[in-house]
Amino acid sequence: MQPVRRLSRTGVILLVVMGIGPARAQVPVELPPNSDCTFQADHVVSAPEMWHRLSRQAEAVAPSPSRRRVANPPTGDPFIAKNFIDSEIFGKMVHDGVVWTSRSSDSEFLRRVTLDLTGEIPDAATVRAFVVDQTADKRDRAIDRLLASDAFVDRWTMWFGDLVENVQTATNTTIGTVPRNAYYKYIHDSIAQNKPYDQMVREVIAGSGDVTIKGEANYYNRDRQNNGPAQDTYDNLSASTGARFLGMQLQCLSCHNGLGHLEQVNSGLSKKVRYDFWQNAAFFAQVQFDRVANSTGGTNQAINDNNTGAYRLNTTSGNKTPRQPVNGVSTVDPAFFLTKEAPAAGEARRAAYGRILTAHPQFARASVNYLWKAMFGIGIVDPPDSFDLLRQDPASLAPGAALQPTHPALLTQLANYFVTNHYDIRAMLKLIVSSNVYQLSSRYTPGGWNESWVPYYARHYPRRLMAEEVLDAVYRATNGTFSVPIASGPTATKAMQLPDTSEGGGFRNFLNGFGRGNRDDQARSSDSSIVQALSLMNDRIVTDRIKATAANSTVATTLAASKDPGTIADSLYVATLARYPNASERAAAIAYLRSGDLTRKTEDLQFALMNKLEFLFN
Repeated sequence: MQPVRRLSRTGVILLVVMGIGPARAQVPVELPPNSDCTFQADHVVSAPEMWHRLSRQAEAVAPSPSRRRVANPPTGDPFIAKNFIDSEIFGKMVHDGVVWTSRSSDSEFLRRVTLDLTGEIPDAATVRAFVVDQTADKRDRAIDRLLASDAFVDRWTMWFGDLVENVQTATNTTIGTVPRNAYYKYIHDSIAQNKPYDQMVREVIAGSGDVTIKGEANYYNRDRQNNGPAQDTYDNLSASTGARFLGMQLQCLSCHNGLGHLEQVNSGLSKKVRYDFWQNAAFFAQVQFDRVANSTGGTNQAINDNNTGAYRLNTTSGNKTPRQPVNGVSTVDPAFFLTKEAPAAGEARRAAYGRILTAHPQFARASVNYLWKAMFGIGIVDPPDSFDLLRQDPASLAPGAALQPTHPALLTQLANYFVTNHYDIRAMLKLIVSSNVYQLSSRYTPGGWNESWVPYYARHYPRRLMAEEVLDAVYRATNGTFSVPIASGPTATKAMQLPDTSEGGGFRNFLNGFGRGNRDDQARSSDSSIVQALSLMNDRIVTDRIKATAANSTVATTLAASKDPGTIADSLYVATLARYPNASERAAAIAYLRSGDLTRKTEDLQFALMNKLEFLFN
């Protein structure tokens, strides 16, 4: 850690007035302890706890007025249902008497949608042009521009890489840097080509060939178990596809039946037995590892299918409880977990599994729920990998059971839209961010905020920027560039281009401090911490870039263009927070800039802005 940046007395006062410092930068969240089986802490957080977390964070970042107001059905509301998302969300609020907040300002919307779709903050020129644009369709045009950008491809490559945990080294296996890079390239190219999402999933499930060339083959390669019997690998693949592509945690069933273990966790899975899980895992039992020649005269590993492998019930060691014959039968034939559908005659098992899984309605439901979570911070079903299929339909809900989706009809409509639009990720995201619900302000303006309104989406919930977004935002705000060498691959010019969370060069500690996880046993976290506050205040990644002596820094170019305090304040706010200061902020900034050495005061002002919660949240 570098020494704390020294500020003048007025500089410290400025930080306090602006509400900056470790005490406010933290938004601590207490999670309940892990449950049994393999569920992580975020899998057992109750809905009320999740709502409390989002509510507390929203009030810290964008506090509502302190006065309370009785929530009555709104009248004369200016919002128009732009699509069925608005009809469902606003319709439920009207029905239940919940008042939603005002529409986001242009600058709030632009920063949010740019971060959500591309992982970047908007540059100053874009902010200025967007704010003065008076055309009615400017938000829609901004969305289209972002969806067509290279930055969109980088951001959603990161998203899918997180989902499938593409990393060179993990606890149970090491795929290496070259296969990792091939996997990254496959994902990146697929997103760039706007490949249908169901096709991507089928390709990774059935991926075959040289793992250094056929990136999709590394889905199997990544989840293989390097210790224990082969059945442990088949189980891993069954469990990972269930969580990632069906939104269902199946891992507990790999060791024991659901009855007696899962009633309080998932009523649907409590009806399943271990044999159901084995049948699903059997889709992965006909894989062989080959060696193929490479261009250097050596050999590479390849993954291919055979027609002789079987899921055998003959293990007493490894990472699972013993697998023993059932009714005298020692092998298990493949059958899809949800329907018992088997491969067609002559169809390779993994190809059959990909076909059956992506054709099932739960695949579309789980997929859109993951995308919804990425945009809103909370899923319609949350956690998004914990669907309970016996709690989805209000019409068939068991007596005493609680409905799991907050908006079941909306989830069905989103899934149908995804299918109708050929699993087009861009189309799905455009529908979401174009809605008036998404474009609500983070600040709740009608009156005092009520935590029970969280699942209604009565306001937008700020999310803490991902680690990679924070680093890229620091450099964009200060008009800097950087590069990071990637093992066995090209150089990254943005953190969002890193192929996995083990890379980062000299920025590794900074990125790790913002909770990027390791795509293995440490999940990516959006929690805030004192370490993050200290990094933004002390790390030379920040403190060097805000100096007037830094090459082409925002402070340097701003001072070169004008010595007027008001112009400087405007420029720094736009570059750092993607908005103009309000009247009181501008007045405080002008007074501060006039209070001493202009260069040092300008540096201090951008430093202060980069330490506001507003910079760290969207």
